[in-house]
Amino acid sequence: MLIDQAYRTQIPPSGDGTPQVTTIRICTNPLLSVGLEQLLSGTRFAVWEDALRDTADLPRLSSGAPVLFIVDGKRPSDTLAAMIRDLKAQRPAARVVVLADSFDFGPMVAAWTAGADGFCLTTVSRDVLIQSIELVMLGETIVPSSWIRSVLGEKPEYSSADHAAQDGAGNGRAPDPRSHKLSHREVEILDCLKEGAPNKVIARKLNLAEATVKVHLKAILRKIGVGNRTQAAIWAQDHLPARAAPECVADCIH
Repeated sequence: MLIDQAYRTQIPPSGDGTPQVTTIRICTNPLLSVGLEQLLSGTRFAVWEDALRDTADLPRLSSGAPVLFIVDGKRPSDTLAAMIRDLKAQRPAARVVVLADSFDFGPMVAAWTAGADGFCLTTVSRDVLIQSIELVMLGETIVPSSWIRSVLGEKPEYSSADHAAQDGAGNGRAPDPRSHKLSHREVEILDCLKEGAPNKVIARKLNLAEATVKVHLKAILRKIGVGNRTQAAIWAQDHLPARAAPECVADCIH
């Protein structure tokens, strides 16, 4: 699998050759704690046997081992931010994902500023949760798409709706609802695809592993409902706003 290739590039494998991530739950809700253990069973996320209520009793772990903290976000904003800062101080290389029923703007920004790497809703499916924390471990920042739309006033990223309104008289196109599903990184990759850039160039331009670019491409094809990168580039040309310069192609030239 492509994501396995990305993991082997960025995360050292365990003794059996499979990249494993030590996953520590910090939860006040016992049902959430048990649910996480069951959801992550059989995945690369090896759940620590005991769930913690705070950062006071963090287990001793190998300094080189990849670690993921999943934090119950149902706590006061200042307490959550202080906890995340403490986790990052003790394990700077660890990733921190906050899990909650919903996210308000102020507390979410405070948690992100404190060092949170991702935010996941408890209402998502198992597959979405696992894919989200996979991407967090690969260095991506994950936030719920519904939260982005609410912050932007129901406008898709890069103000696609505004762009369509501005040039609608010339081409008559309406914004494609599928553009709402794309993350910031996926839009950047589509911009490079429009210019014909290969994966190696995209990876260098966006400071990613080539295998990670392939993972994103697979997600892009699924989200916009096309079968290959050429169709994705055509879709992007029709439905995403034009960028200032073909920077990915410039990388090819230089």
